[in-house]
Amino acid sequence: MDTRARAAGDVYRDEAAALMAAAARTAPPRQPAPPEPERSPAPRVRPEARRPLPYPDPVGTNDNTGIDPAEPAPRKKRRRLSLARLAARIVVAPVYVAVALGTLGVLALFVVALLNTPAG
Repeated sequence: MDTRARAAGDVYRDEAAALMAAAARTAPPRQPAPPEPERSPAPRVRPEARRPLPYPDPVGTNDNTGIDPAEPAPRKKRRRLSLARLAARIVVAPVYVAVALGTLGVLALFVVALLNTPAG
């Protein structure tokens, strides 16, 4: 038997064809599929007829029709800075600076220790 033909699948293909032919000869005849029952069409439903909508306009209406795209967007009003917010910023800002300086100090100590480590 040739190994190249076996590797290519000729032997297996012939055997599979013989098995399928034998199965087709011994299989009972197929019965026709039962007819599908007739389906009624889906009812047409209009949501506006059932209850009022929770929004004023129908969905899909473009609300931006009166806006000119060349016109710049209106600016938002800045919130006034209250006395409590100003005090919190004055108190918290030094804490942020202290944490940043501490982080830089730890990084500097790490680099110094890394450079002083003997290679080996």
